[in-house]
Amino acid sequence: MENQSLNYMRESTRNFLNFHRRKHKNECNDIHRPLEDIGITSEIIAQISNKLHTKSSISAKELQILKNGFMNPKNVEIFLHVHGALRGLIRELTCSNIKKQCISAGCVCNLSLGDSGSCSIIAKAGGPYLNASLDNLTVELAVNCAWALGNLAGSDVKVCKILVTQGALNKLCKVYTNEDIQNAALYALLHFVYQLRDELRPEHLQEILQTITELDITMSSSRILFILSCHENFPEHISEQLLQKILINMTSLIESQQNCKQESDCELVYLIRTLANSGRFDYILNYLSVNGVSLKQLLDASNPISESVLWLLGNMYNYCSDREIFCKVIN
Repeated sequence: MENQSLNYMRESTRNFLNFHRRKHKNECNDIHRPLEDIGITSEIIAQISNKLHTKSSISAKELQILKNGFMNPKNVEIFLHVHGALRGLIRELTCSNIKKQCISAGCVCNLSLGDSGSCSIIAKAGGPYLNASLDNLTVELAVNCAWALGNLAGSDVKVCKILVTQGALNKLCKVYTNEDIQNAALYALLHFVYQLRDELRPEHLQEILQTITELDITMSSSRILFILSCHENFPEHISEQLLQKILINMTSLIESQQNCKQESDCELVYLIRTLANSGRFDYILNYLSVNGVSLKQLLDASNPISESVLWLLGNMYNYCSDREIFCKVIN
């Protein structure tokens, strides 16, 4: 049952990530899209692609057309088959015109929703520039670049490794003061940890956990925590500070009855599963006992929350050293 539940949760997370790769593509295109750009033809895309190839001067309007045109996968193929067009787009990403930089980043964001082959090419050509732009003071540019990194990482583990080599994880693990940039960075990290799984290096695991420790627990960070909790080195890297933060958040969700009992994609479910994989069961039991937290109320029916609690209780019972305390948290 444990393996079946874990696989179910992983499948739910995978479906969520695939859905959001597409959702971010639509978000990138819908912002400030003029109505006349909807009927973009393949000829227009080819013309703009060739201008990028020949290093001809290109306007922000043309880049916007290109960005919106990438909603059609056929236009993506046309662009990628023009030799030098991608290099030209990366050149616009690094130009001195901030408006053109932002639109170019949106183009790369949409391109990065393709297959692993095209994403590998994009990562090799544009990865370092996307990383560098995460520190840009223009929020739109930094957000688009973080989304692009997440989309690229979501395509394939090999692409992830290319981006990691370029330093993407080090940049994404920074704590950003701007909420939009931080949310975009968490979106990208979610794709990285899902693709890499046990291939995520221990030093990166520790760095991501430290970043999450410094942030408020959200749905995004709880998903990341659950995936990381399946990593073989997770128990030795999760700190008491982060454990306490998870427990406080879990308790708050229980008390506010935000249980989403019929949904597997639920913050409370992810936090409980994370605790169940933490291996720190004496600490968890002690916290629940001292703070008078009972898990019994979550065992009233067959649903993702009760199944997760049963998983946690089973692990705590097997590994805890004080059965009396264990009994307190289920009564």
